[in-house]
Amino acid sequence: MELQKLAGLAPNTVVSNSPSERPSRLLRRRLDPVLVAEIVEKYQAGATTPSLCTEYNISKGGLLKLLRDESAQLRCQRLTDQQVRAATALYGSGKSLAAIADHFDVSYNGVRQALIRAGVERRPRGGTHR
Repeated sequence: MELQKLAGLAPNTVVSNSPSERPSRLLRRRLDPVLVAEIVEKYQAGATTPSLCTEYNISKGGLLKLLRDESAQLRCQRLTDQQVRAATALYGSGKSLAAIADHFDVSYNGVRQALIRAGVERRPRGGTHR
């Protein structure tokens, strides 16, 4: 009864949770086709997946599925050799993987994988040095 008052509902009002009234969890159903086309266009023009995820507030997995469903050519956004050297230096100076990923506008995992391939020893969690 108190919750109904707080929600501005009349007493004994039935609140329906039918599937037709709940927002869809499927990304494709939530996004307007024009918006989907805009996302694909920006991706094909060079926008990174992290920037699109932030701009449209969608998960990376959801974005990649959307791009695949739209038959967009996915690109591998590995760091260049020069960027790996710079990332190694930044990591060595104490920067976090997340900060380095933001710096290069790539994913956290992309930086992590690049440093692993380069043979960089990872610090313990928390960013402390041994």
